[in-house]
Amino acid sequence: MKIAFLIQSLGHGGAERTVSNLSFAMEKEQHDVTVILFDARDNYYPHGGRLIDLNIIAKSNALGKAITLLKRTLLLRKLFKKEQFDAIYSFLESSGLPSTLASRETVTSVRDDPAALEMIYHKLIPRIYPSAKKVVACSKAIENILIKDFGLKNTTTIYNAIDIEKVVKLSTEDIEETAPFILAVGRLDKQKGFDFLIEAFAASHASETLKLIILGEGEERGALNALIQQHQLEDKVLLKGSVVNPFAYYSKAKFFTLSSRHEGFPNILLEALACRCPCISFDCPTGPNEIIQHNENGLLVDAENVAALTDAINTLHGNTAMQEKFKQNAQASIQHLNFKNITNQWLSLIKTA
Repeated sequence: MKIAFLIQSLGHGGAERTVSNLSFAMEKEQHDVTVILFDARDNYYPHGGRLIDLNIIAKSNALGKAITLLKRTLLLRKLFKKEQFDAIYSFLESSGLPSTLASRETVTSVRDDPAALEMIYHKLIPRIYPSAKKVVACSKAIENILIKDFGLKNTTTIYNAIDIEKVVKLSTEDIEETAPFILAVGRLDKQKGFDFLIEAFAASHASETLKLIILGEGEERGALNALIQQHQLEDKVLLKGSVVNPFAYYSKAKFFTLSSRHEGFPNILLEALACRCPCISFDCPTGPNEIIQHNENGLLVDAENVAALTDAINTLHGNTAMQEKFKQNAQASIQHLNFKNITNQWLSLIKTA
């Protein structure tokens, strides 16, 4: 089968990682894979198959976005006519909208809480996505929003996949850190809520004996450093930046925390569970409560509630039996998200739609 994946770029991000993983998985199944980008300047993730860079850079203003949408649509129509793909999978609205306009055979995927999308997408999605072959949400909560708030009827949910065997292998590598620590991972931006986490950690008993390591880079580094200094936690909270192998940290952490304001279907929780790392997560929109089963493989905390997050940190830190229970249940809770299952779900959309 001749398959195309469309996305803005292969830079950092959950959608980008999903495209990377799926392109390799489908190439492994002997499909003819093409990854189509609009901006290949700063690719982070590798890809299976061949790469086409259409080089239509995104614009920030409304007029620029409209012109970009038109350019991308016209160029994709020509490309689709030439290539005659059997399957077209598009990720994120910057690719999904022009791809759907260019071909009704597009299967497009929404990767974040629709409430958090730019207002222009709130106007365009109800007008354009009904024409798509299928609109794939990465969580049930997102699918429900697309149905209820956007009026879409051509929806389904396919969760992100995780390669547990690969993650476990990478997790055995050594790290420099020897002191016990709590771990958090993600871009240093407002969405990820590391300000909440630092406040909660500062108020917790865990800060007396554990460090907090945050892996990732972003524009909020300065603000987070200021918050760390405000609480006099320079030796306790470490912003390590991006690392090549975060899995080695998951496997050695006392537990993992997710403090996001919103998510799609957070891969980082899957990665932590694959490494048998106990988890605490805000029950934010959307995704965490479809991964974490409260008191079974982790703890769910009211979203953006710093006091509740502090309590959860104290609870898990002081309860080794709970930590062990979560470790024992971790991998089994995500076995259904193996690549074979998830890849077959994507392929079934083409075969049955």
